[in-house]
Amino acid sequence: MMDNNKYNFSPHPTPLINFGQINVNGLVSSVRQQHLLNFFLHSSFGVLSLNNTHLTSTSAKFIFKNEHFQHNFKSYWACSSSSRPHDGIGILLRNPLHKHVQTVDPWNGRLLKLDLFFYQTKISIISLYNPPCSIHQTICNDLIAKLLSWLDYARSHNYHVIIILGDFNADEVAHSNYSYSHFRLLRLLSSRYFNDHQSRSSHLSGPDPTFYHANGSF
Repeated sequence: MMDNNKYNFSPHPTPLINFGQINVNGLVSSVRQQHLLNFFLHSSFGVLSLNNTHLTSTSAKFIFKNEHFQHNFKSYWACSSSSRPHDGIGILLRNPLHKHVQTVDPWNGRLLKLDLFFYQTKISIISLYNPPCSIHQTICNDLIAKLLSWLDYARSHNYHVIIILGDFNADEVAHSNYSYSHFRLLRLLSSRYFNDHQSRSSHLSGPDPTFYHANGSF
């Protein structure tokens, strides 16, 4: 929780925003798209991060095109390339959050950043897919470099909150015997004072962390 007076936020309470993350294992078929839409619309999530969409830039142009207006939400995509057809991530945003999106930055089907601007408040929401570093070292290094450049930009431009969701492929409990490099991304985020929301929520299950940072040092 942040001090409203310190950050000049409105003294009136604001609705709680629930964040979710799922691996959809492909959204190419219309059946899977409909199942995802039904899940999202009947959930309490204001923000839903998606991994392994398998969508190309062509197919992503048409997904949920009619449903956006009908159900008042927006979808954003970082598409997979022909060389890596099993990549691809996305973010679904409910109304009124999508009205505050200022920039959309996709990267190589593995990172997607949305910058939302509110009154005196800047927020970044980042979805990522980090492959197993033991067999994808170069890809992991490139992903981390890009992510850190976004975090440095947010710090220099006075962003208030950054939230990172996704599949980190790094379960420190189950894989405690793995090398340091396997957990490099998690350690870097911790060193920049990000908090692992998943580990603080005992009622949630699953190893995938959701990191957030509220003002201060990155």
